[in-house]
Amino acid sequence: MVNRFLLASTIALLITTQLSGICTPGNVRRKIDQSAQQSIQKLRVNSGKEMWRLEAPQVAAREAAALDPGFKGAPDKAPVRFLKGDDRTQLFQYTATDGRILELTLNKPEWLLPWAGIYKLEMWVVLSVKTTCGKQGNQR
Repeated sequence: MVNRFLLASTIALLITTQLSGICTPGNVRRKIDQSAQQSIQKLRVNSGKEMWRLEAPQVAAREAAALDPGFKGAPDKAPVRFLKGDDRTQLFQYTATDGRILELTLNKPEWLLPWAGIYKLEMWVVLSVKTTCGKQGNQR
């Protein structure tokens, strides 16, 4: 009985939070699992199955779509905006449907080069996501 009450309370809180547009600002630096990334590079990118990982805007768009539960559409079509960067690190911005502003930092890690073979075929990896609250979202 207590478990049902806790479950119902948790669901109600989540729904209320979603509807009220509460936004929690912060910067989350990703913990990169090098072994997993090496496998993705070797088995998916090098084989030609996930060539989108070679394009920074595609990686940023898919990540932004995954972080925005309100986004409707193909993940690679999320409207990200290039802010700055070079051939090693790039920064993109995305405004979520709930008003949050996401800044995604992508990188081509040097430790992937042996698995890619050449720099041009090295995939992009999301390093961090910074969230700021837009005009629509309420800061927590």
